[in-house]
Amino acid sequence: MPPVIPHIERFLRIVPINKGWSDDRKYYAETKAGEKRLIRVSDVSVLEEKRREFELMKRMAKAGIPMSEPLEFGVSEDGKAVYQLLNWCDGEEAKELLPSLSLDEQYAFGQEAGRILRRMERIERYEPSNIWAEEYGMRVRGYIEAYRKCGERLYADNQLLQFIDEHWACLDNRPRCLLHADYQSDNMVISPDGHLFIIDFQGSGVVDPCYTLTGVMVTAEVSPAFSRGQLDVYFDGPVPDDFWLLNAFYMATESINAFAVAVKLGREEVEYSQGLMHQMMEWYDNLNIIIPTWYRHN
Repeated sequence: MPPVIPHIERFLRIVPINKGWSDDRKYYAETKAGEKRLIRVSDVSVLEEKRREFELMKRMAKAGIPMSEPLEFGVSEDGKAVYQLLNWCDGEEAKELLPSLSLDEQYAFGQEAGRILRRMERIERYEPSNIWAEEYGMRVRGYIEAYRKCGERLYADNQLLQFIDEHWACLDNRPRCLLHADYQSDNMVISPDGHLFIIDFQGSGVVDPCYTLTGVMVTAEVSPAFSRGQLDVYFDGPVPDDFWLLNAFYMATESINAFAVAVKLGREEVEYSQGLMHQMMEWYDNLNIIIPTWYRHN
Protein backbone atom coordinates (compact mmCIF):
# COMPACT_ATOMS: atom_id res chain seq x y z
CA MET A 1 0.00 0.00 0.00
CA PRO A 2 1.52 3.37 -1.02
CA PRO A 3 2.01 6.00 1.69
CA VAL A 4 -0.54 8.78 2.13
CA ILE A 5 1.44 11.83 3.20
CA PRO A 6 0.96 15.55 2.58
CA HIS A 7 1.67 16.69 -0.98
CA ILE A 8 2.05 13.15 -2.26
CA GLU A 9 1.54 14.54 -5.76
CA ARG A 10 5.08 15.95 -5.68
CA PHE A 11 6.44 12.42 -6.19
CA LEU A 12 6.79 10.91 -9.62
CA ARG A 13 7.86 7.50 -8.38
CA ILE A 14 7.45 5.62 -5.08
CA VAL A 15 8.91 2.13 -4.55
CA PRO A 16 8.50 -0.01 -1.36
CA ILE A 17 11.68 -1.11 0.43
CA ASN A 18 11.39 -4.56 1.98
CA LYS A 19 14.53 -4.75 4.11
CA GLY A 20 15.46 -4.57 7.78
CA TRP A 21 13.89 -5.50 11.11
CA SER A 22 12.03 -2.23 11.66
CA ASP A 23 8.24 -2.16 11.82
CA ASP A 24 8.29 1.02 9.70
CA ARG A 25 7.00 0.95 6.14
CA LYS A 26 9.80 2.34 3.97
CA TYR A 27 9.77 3.75 0.45
CA TYR A 28 12.26 5.09 -2.04
CA ALA A 29 10.75 8.14 -3.75
CA GLU A 30 11.67 10.53 -6.54
CA THR A 31 10.12 13.99 -6.87
CA LYS A 32 9.11 15.55 -10.15
CA ALA A 33 12.17 17.77 -9.75
CA GLY A 34 14.43 14.70 -9.71
CA GLU A 35 15.18 14.73 -5.97
CA LYS A 36 15.64 11.36 -4.25
CA ARG A 37 13.91 10.80 -0.92
CA LEU A 38 13.25 8.16 1.74
CA ILE A 39 9.75 7.97 3.26
CA ARG A 40 9.26 6.16 6.57
CA VAL A 41 5.73 5.52 7.86
CA SER A 42 4.95 4.24 11.37
CA ASP A 43 1.83 3.63 13.42
CA VAL A 44 0.64 6.77 15.21
CA SER A 45 0.97 4.94 18.55
CA VAL A 46 4.73 5.66 18.35
CA LEU A 47 4.25 9.35 17.51
CA GLU A 48 6.30 10.72 20.40
CA GLU A 49 9.05 8.14 19.94
CA LYS A 50 9.31 9.06 16.25
CA ARG A 51 9.24 12.77 17.07
CA ARG A 52 12.23 12.29 19.41
CA GLU A 53 13.98 10.25 16.74
CA PHE A 54 13.43 12.99 14.15
CA GLU A 55 14.74 15.69 16.49
CA LEU A 56 17.79 13.55 17.24
CA MET A 57 18.47 13.22 13.51
CA LYS A 58 18.19 16.99 13.10
CA ARG A 59 20.84 17.46 15.78
CA MET A 60 23.08 14.90 14.10
CA ALA A 61 22.71 16.56 10.72
CA LYS A 62 23.40 20.01 12.19
CA ALA A 63 26.62 18.64 13.70
CA GLY A 64 27.79 17.61 10.24
CA ILE A 65 27.25 13.87 10.47
CA PRO A 66 27.07 12.47 6.89
CA MET A 67 23.63 10.89 6.89
CA SER A 68 20.13 10.72 5.41
CA GLU A 69 19.10 14.22 6.45
CA PRO A 70 15.64 14.73 8.02
CA LEU A 71 13.36 17.00 5.96
CA GLU A 72 9.73 16.64 7.12
CA PHE A 73 7.80 15.09 9.99
CA GLY A 74 4.10 14.83 10.61
CA VAL A 75 0.90 12.82 11.07
CA SER A 76 -0.67 11.20 8.01
CA GLU A 77 -3.31 8.73 6.84
CA ASP A 78 -6.18 10.47 8.69
CA GLY A 79 -4.28 10.49 11.95
CA LYS A 80 -3.46 6.78 11.89
CA ALA A 81 0.22 7.09 10.98
CA VAL A 82 3.27 9.26 11.43
CA TYR A 83 5.73 9.89 8.61
CA GLN A 84 9.32 11.03 8.18
CA LEU A 85 10.68 12.38 4.92
CA LEU A 86 14.46 12.07 4.61
CA ASN A 87 17.08 12.74 2.00
CA TRP A 88 18.10 9.58 0.15
CA CYS A 89 21.75 8.47 0.45
CA ASP A 90 22.85 7.28 -2.98
CA GLY A 91 25.20 4.32 -3.00
CA GLU A 92 25.51 0.73 -1.88
CA GLU A 93 25.03 -0.71 1.58
CA ALA A 94 28.47 -1.05 3.16
CA LYS A 95 27.75 -4.63 4.17
CA GLU A 96 27.30 -5.56 0.51
CA LEU A 97 30.17 -3.52 -0.95
CA LEU A 98 33.01 -3.97 1.55
CA PRO A 99 33.94 -7.60 0.66
CA SER A 100 34.61 -6.53 -2.94
CA LEU A 101 37.11 -3.83 -1.92
CA SER A 102 40.80 -4.21 -1.15
CA LEU A 103 41.78 -4.65 2.50
CA ASP A 104 43.36 -1.18 2.47
CA GLU A 105 40.09 0.33 1.19
CA GLN A 106 38.07 -1.54 3.81
CA TYR A 107 40.41 -0.35 6.56
CA ALA A 108 40.19 3.26 5.30
CA PHE A 109 36.38 3.21 5.38
CA GLY A 110 36.57 1.80 8.91
CA GLN A 111 38.84 4.69 9.89
CA GLU A 112 36.23 7.11 8.54
CA ALA A 113 33.54 5.36 10.60
CA GLY A 114 35.72 5.87 13.68
CA ARG A 115 36.13 9.58 12.91
CA ILE A 116 32.39 10.04 12.38
CA LEU A 117 31.65 8.33 15.70
CA ARG A 118 34.08 10.61 17.54
CA ARG A 119 32.36 13.63 15.98
CA MET A 120 28.96 12.25 17.00
CA GLU A 121 30.12 11.87 20.61
CA ARG A 122 30.70 15.60 20.93
CA ILE A 123 27.02 16.49 20.37
CA GLU A 124 25.92 15.53 23.90
CA ARG A 125 28.18 13.91 26.47
CA TYR A 126 27.78 13.02 30.17
CA GLU A 127 30.54 12.22 32.63
CA PRO A 128 30.94 8.67 34.04
CA SER A 129 28.25 7.59 36.50
CA ASN A 130 26.14 4.55 37.33
CA ILE A 131 23.09 5.81 35.43
CA TRP A 132 23.91 3.60 32.44
CA ALA A 133 24.37 0.54 34.66
CA GLU A 134 20.87 1.06 36.04
CA GLU A 135 19.24 1.78 32.68
CA TYR A 136 20.94 -0.95 30.71
CA GLY A 137 20.72 -3.43 33.55
CA MET A 138 16.92 -3.15 33.46
CA ARG A 139 17.00 -3.59 29.71
CA VAL A 140 19.14 -6.74 29.94
CA ARG A 141 16.87 -8.32 32.51
CA GLY A 142 14.03 -7.74 30.07
CA TYR A 143 16.09 -9.31 27.29
CA ILE A 144 16.69 -12.43 29.36
CA GLU A 145 13.04 -12.76 30.35
CA ALA A 146 11.96 -12.42 26.69
CA TYR A 147 14.56 -14.97 25.63
CA ARG A 148 13.41 -17.53 28.18
CA LYS A 149 9.86 -17.16 26.85
CA CYS A 150 10.71 -17.25 23.12
CA GLY A 151 10.45 -21.04 22.85
CA GLU A 152 13.81 -21.69 21.14
CA ARG A 153 17.44 -22.00 22.24
CA LEU A 154 20.35 -19.95 21.00
CA TYR A 155 23.66 -21.75 20.49
CA ALA A 156 25.88 -21.51 23.60
CA ASP A 157 23.15 -19.73 25.57
CA ASN A 158 24.29 -21.16 28.91
CA GLN A 159 27.79 -19.76 28.40
CA LEU A 160 26.37 -16.37 27.39
CA LEU A 161 24.04 -16.16 30.38
CA GLN A 162 26.79 -17.21 32.77
CA PHE A 163 29.15 -14.58 31.30
CA ILE A 164 26.49 -11.91 31.76
CA ASP A 165 25.85 -12.98 35.34
CA GLU A 166 29.57 -12.83 36.21
CA HIS A 167 30.33 -9.44 34.64
CA TRP A 168 27.57 -7.00 35.62
CA ALA A 169 30.19 -4.82 37.30
CA CYS A 170 31.72 -3.82 33.96
CA LEU A 171 28.72 -1.50 33.48
CA ASP A 172 29.64 0.62 36.51
CA ASN A 173 30.81 4.22 36.14
CA ARG A 174 30.36 4.54 32.38
CA PRO A 175 30.18 7.78 30.34
CA ARG A 176 27.16 8.35 28.11
CA CYS A 177 26.76 10.13 24.78
CA LEU A 178 24.00 10.79 22.27
CA LEU A 179 24.81 8.17 19.63
CA HIS A 180 23.55 5.87 16.90
CA ALA A 181 22.27 2.69 18.53
CA ASP A 182 23.24 0.19 15.80
CA TYR A 183 26.50 1.49 14.35
CA GLN A 184 27.49 -1.26 11.93
CA SER A 185 27.79 -1.92 8.20
CA ASP A 186 24.08 -2.71 7.72
CA ASN A 187 23.39 0.92 8.59
CA MET A 188 26.08 2.55 6.46
CA VAL A 189 26.11 3.46 2.79
CA ILE A 190 29.14 4.01 0.57
CA SER A 191 28.42 6.53 -2.18
CA PRO A 192 29.61 6.16 -5.80
CA ASP A 193 32.21 8.87 -5.14
CA GLY A 194 33.61 7.05 -2.10
CA HIS A 195 31.96 8.75 0.88
CA LEU A 196 30.55 6.96 3.93
CA PHE A 197 27.03 7.83 5.11
CA ILE A 198 25.16 6.72 8.24
CA ILE A 199 21.50 5.67 7.98
CA ASP A 200 18.70 4.19 10.14
CA PHE A 201 18.80 6.06 13.45
CA GLN A 202 15.87 4.11 14.92
CA GLY A 203 16.25 3.51 18.66
CA SER A 204 19.24 5.83 18.98
CA GLY A 205 19.78 7.82 22.15
CA VAL A 206 22.07 8.42 25.12
CA VAL A 207 24.22 5.32 25.59
CA ASP A 208 27.66 4.13 26.65
CA PRO A 209 30.01 4.77 23.68
CA CYS A 210 31.33 1.22 24.03
CA TYR A 211 27.77 -0.03 23.53
CA THR A 212 27.64 1.69 20.14
CA LEU A 213 31.08 0.28 19.29
CA THR A 214 29.70 -3.24 19.71
CA GLY A 215 28.61 -2.88 16.07
CA VAL A 216 32.20 -3.71 15.09
CA MET A 217 31.45 -7.34 15.97
CA VAL A 218 28.63 -7.57 13.43
CA THR A 219 30.65 -5.71 10.79
CA ALA A 220 33.65 -8.00 11.38
CA GLU A 221 31.63 -10.86 9.92
CA VAL A 222 31.94 -9.19 6.50
CA SER A 223 35.03 -7.01 6.98
CA PRO A 224 37.46 -7.44 9.89
CA ALA A 225 39.66 -4.78 8.24
CA PHE A 226 36.84 -2.21 8.47
CA SER A 227 36.19 -3.03 12.13
CA ARG A 228 39.87 -2.81 12.98
CA GLY A 229 40.18 0.55 11.21
CA GLN A 230 37.21 1.89 13.16
CA LEU A 231 38.66 0.84 16.52
CA ASP A 232 42.19 2.03 15.72
CA VAL A 233 40.99 5.53 14.86
CA TYR A 234 38.40 5.73 17.63
CA PHE A 235 40.90 4.89 20.38
CA ASP A 236 43.84 6.61 18.65
CA GLY A 237 46.18 3.95 20.02
CA PRO A 238 45.97 0.53 21.70
CA VAL A 239 42.42 -0.63 22.40
CA PRO A 240 42.00 -0.68 26.23
CA ASP A 241 41.22 -3.91 28.05
CA ASP A 242 38.05 -2.49 29.61
CA PHE A 243 36.63 -2.04 26.12
CA TRP A 244 37.16 -5.69 25.26
CA LEU A 245 35.41 -6.85 28.43
CA LEU A 246 32.48 -4.50 27.77
CA ASN A 247 32.41 -5.60 24.13
CA ALA A 248 32.14 -9.26 25.14
CA PHE A 249 29.42 -8.40 27.68
CA TYR A 250 27.41 -6.42 25.13
CA MET A 251 27.92 -9.14 22.54
CA ALA A 252 26.34 -11.62 24.94
CA THR A 253 23.41 -9.41 25.99
CA GLU A 254 22.56 -8.16 22.52
CA SER A 255 22.82 -11.64 21.01
CA ILE A 256 20.26 -12.90 23.53
CA ASN A 257 17.98 -10.00 22.62
CA ALA A 258 18.48 -10.34 18.84
CA PHE A 259 17.65 -14.03 18.96
CA ALA A 260 14.38 -13.47 20.83
CA VAL A 261 13.43 -10.88 18.19
CA ALA A 262 14.52 -13.22 15.36
CA VAL A 263 12.18 -15.94 16.62
CA LYS A 264 9.25 -13.57 16.04
CA LEU A 265 10.48 -12.71 12.53
CA GLY A 266 10.80 -16.22 11.14
CA ARG A 267 13.10 -19.12 10.40
CA GLU A 268 15.48 -17.23 8.11
CA GLU A 269 16.33 -14.69 10.83
CA VAL A 270 16.67 -17.44 13.44
CA GLU A 271 19.18 -19.30 11.26
CA TYR A 272 21.12 -16.08 10.65
CA SER A 273 21.30 -15.41 14.40
CA GLN A 274 22.44 -18.97 15.09
CA GLY A 275 25.14 -18.73 12.41
CA LEU A 276 26.40 -15.40 13.73
CA MET A 277 26.59 -16.80 17.27
CA HIS A 278 28.65 -19.79 16.07
CA GLN A 279 31.03 -17.31 14.43
CA MET A 280 31.26 -15.09 17.50
CA MET A 281 31.92 -17.98 19.86
CA GLU A 282 34.71 -19.09 17.55
CA TRP A 283 36.20 -15.57 17.69
CA TYR A 284 36.05 -15.67 21.50
CA ASP A 285 37.25 -19.28 21.84
CA ASN A 286 33.96 -20.03 23.63
CA LEU A 287 34.46 -17.00 25.90
CA ASN A 288 37.88 -18.16 27.09
CA ILE A 289 39.34 -14.95 25.64
CA ILE A 290 37.88 -11.44 25.41
CA ILE A 291 39.89 -10.09 22.46
CA PRO A 292 38.29 -11.68 19.36
CA THR A 293 40.59 -13.56 17.03
CA TRP A 294 39.68 -11.38 14.02
CA TYR A 295 41.42 -8.49 15.83
CA ARG A 296 44.29 -10.48 17.37
CA HIS A 297 45.25 -12.11 14.06
CA ASN A 298 45.29 -8.93 11.95
